Amino acid sequence: MIRVLAAFSVAGVCVLAAQNAPKEFGTQTRPQPKEKPAAAPATKPVDPDQIDENKLFSEGETVTPIEKIKDDKVDEVTEKESVGFSGSINSRNSYAMSRDWLLGNTSSTAQNTLNNQLQNNLNLEARARRGTRAVVNLVNNVYAQGKSEQHTIQDANTGAVTKYNETVYADYRFTEAFVDANIARAVYFRAGKQVLVWGRGFFWNPSDVINTELRSATDAFQFREGTYGLRAHVPIGTAFNFYSFTGVGKSTRAEDIIQAFKAEVAVSRAEIAAGVIMGQKKVPTYLVEASTRFWTLDWRAEATYAYGDNAQRIDVNTFNILNPVTYQLRDQHVFKGVLSVGRSFEVFDVADRLTINLEYFYNGAGYNDNIFAQNNLVRAYFVTNGLYRANYYGMHYLGFFATYTKFILNEMTLGLNGFGNLSDKTFVFSELLTYTPLFNLTLTWQNNIFTGAANGEYTVSGLGWYSEFSARVSF
Repeated sequence: MIRVLAAFSVAGVCVLAAQNAPKEFGTQTRPQPKEKPAAAPATKPVDPDQIDENKLFSEGETVTPIEKIKDDKVDEVTEKESVGFSGSINSRNSYAMSRDWLLGNTSSTAQNTLNNQLQNNLNLEARARRGTRAVVNLVNNVYAQGKSEQHTIQDANTGAVTKYNETVYADYRFTEAFVDANIARAVYFRAGKQVLVWGRGFFWNPSDVINTELRSATDAFQFREGTYGLRAHVPIGTAFNFYSFTGVGKSTRAEDIIQAFKAEVAVSRAEIAAGVIMGQKKVPTYLVEASTRFWTLDWRAEATYAYGDNAQRIDVNTFNILNPVTYQLRDQHVFKGVLSVGRSFEVFDVADRLTINLEYFYNGAGYNDNIFAQNNLVRAYFVTNGLYRANYYGMHYLGFFATYTKFILNEMTLGLNGFGNLSDKTFVFSELLTYTPLFNLTLTWQNNIFTGAANGEYTVSGLGWYSEFSARVSF
């Protein structure tokens, strides 16, 4: 029966291609415009995080033969203090079906789950003078059936750690809260909790060891959790950019601070960047990035090198659940790399109507052994103690991401994508259909299918098919 399902949903995480990818990650997507402009000549790719909106305006002076008069019209716009609200209310309704039920191994629907969730988002932006602003993003969820959360309590006297589960029916979190400022519009700062645009890959970013939360492959409405720190950006003309980030996270120890530097230069039709990410008691990670257009294709590449790896690991051959021991890779060369190629096509006289991206990811620090094939206790320890990074677990990954706009109707977009862990031969196929009948109303139908070898990265949960319908109103 899985074959039937896979045929139904050819491939894909359009979640990323259709909504999240073109924007700074962590922000909610907006309805697609009715008409896409024709593709511009390939020049310097623009990173949304690098755009200085103040540079879109000129603060020059207007000179007449009689006297020198300053034009204040631009200042009235760029220097105006304001407070703005935006956000969304999203009703999400899903049904998750177990793998055994889909395969006919059981007739019981006990493992199938119905979930009704109200996801609310509020974004507050306060603008001050001279390009200064403050942004706070609040996300609230209300669960009709409740959600199980794990909590940890540590005894102040003995240091003993106790974990327990609690069912909650509502939660909230501030995903981002930061302040933007600048020095003479030559050096730009962002201080606070923020989601960084870091890395050049379309979906996989091995150099992104900074963000607290990675991009979700299956959640169309993900609000990523930001990390605390200070980012600096120094643009020099249009050909050179320098970035730095000092990340403190939630740790109270100085040795856990992350320091990252990256220099980027535009050369002809390409962008090339190099940098380093380091911290006390951590192995430095060196990175190189490049993007260009060649043979009418958009190419992206990203690679990292470290003499070891900072992630905690377990050895399946020696691991003892009664005396768990983790370790880090040391004194060995670790390479990671991403290569992606994509192109947009004109279909029925509509420019960029079809967009396709293909990406390969090599993870030199990935597992050769399948941790999920171990017993339940080992699997539980591996996941609950933060040793598992979704989509960065194996050594070889491949992804296909496609978007087709104006599907049947002008206001409809179809995404058919798929990706998989080639190391353990498990895959995810996804479909995302969005319809925007009104400017601020978006209806979404999403299906995710998990298939491949049993007890692999994408099949260990026992989930076979996830279907969700949602109605989102933006304001």
